[in-house]
Amino acid sequence: MHRQDTRFIFVVSTSGSVMKRVLASNFLRAVVHSVVVDQPCQAVAEAQAWGIPVTLFEEGSPEAFCSRLSQYMEEHHIHYVISFYTQFYSKAFRDAYRDRIINFHPSLLPAFKGMDGFGDGVAYHTKIIGTTVEFIKDVMDEGKIIMQTACTVDPRLSRAVLRHRIFVQQCKTLLQVVKWLIDDRVRVDGDQVTIVDAGYHDLEFVPALECREALDLQVALPSVTAGTATMVTRW
Repeated sequence: MHRQDTRFIFVVSTSGSVMKRVLASNFLRAVVHSVVVDQPCQAVAEAQAWGIPVTLFEEGSPEAFCSRLSQYMEEHHIHYVISFYTQFYSKAFRDAYRDRIINFHPSLLPAFKGMDGFGDGVAYHTKIIGTTVEFIKDVMDEGKIIMQTACTVDPRLSRAVLRHRIFVQQCKTLLQVVKWLIDDRVRVDGDQVTIVDAGYHDLEFVPALECREALDLQVALPSVTAGTATMVTRW
């Protein structure tokens, strides 16, 4: 089943760097209705550069923001939230959109929760870092895990290169999870999320990537010294 009418919005509080990169995908832009922000931020300009409508709800509290956001989603028939929101959604909003708020966290949850999951993992000298895609539940960073990624911490690599690896993984997983949702392959049973007919042959992406846009995604790693860029295609 292919749900061509599925609509997504980004909810963003930050610079929108992941959003900016994935909006280069024609496939993704076709299903993104708009971007909602809770404060003036760089994400506004990034969305507008791609011709994506932006709405600002500067409400002053998460509860008031979520109330406006819920009304907006009902009015525009939005199915899913792609979340880069730095506050926690109100209980009323979480209940109304259960299993439809998708969060992207830069660590292998439940390890290294909080605002700097990547930095906390590196500071702890863990040997493996990664990312988690989850449906938000009732405690921040304790959601229903949809997909996770992993990569080794090579001590010969700089912190910037390691962070870029996480960034690439987040971009790829966003594209892949959206594709699974559009294709109606995501099943939720209690706290367990499964992907119909998914593959488990890749130690970096679990379940494995299938979406052509995600597999082909290339992201340049800016050089801080020479002003050039290194193209990162696979880790």
